[in-house]
Amino acid sequence: MSGLKWWQRVVLAVCLCALALPLWFAARNVHRFVDGDWTITEGYVHCASNDRCTGTWTLPGGQRGRGKITGLAFEYAEEQVTGIRLYAGRDWAVTDRSDLAFHAAYELAGAAIGAALIVSVAWFKSR
Repeated sequence: MSGLKWWQRVVLAVCLCALALPLWFAARNVHRFVDGDWTITEGYVHCASNDRCTGTWTLPGGQRGRGKITGLAFEYAEEQVTGIRLYAGRDWAVTDRSDLAFHAAYELAGAAIGAALIVSVAWFKSR
């Protein structure tokens, strides 16, 4: 990479550092996939619009969880449903556990493709 100008090296470093963001999201989803627990909602789930739902749940060991629930698609009149099965932690919940693995896989793939693209552009620019 010695053929790059100083500002191209800075751009290369910034782009490579920016790839830490999808890696962080992928690691978070893998952590959630491993450390979550199956539970059901307690009380009503409130949905402002599709996939913007919040609710409460109880985790094993008596801990209470509360936060955003992803994967729900309610109509406004249907939001008063109770007992929805969730895979959850203390401040997050999903309706389908496999969504976590799917999101982690495409975030890792995106980071790998991005890194290959950035390095190949830098390689050709340095020649």
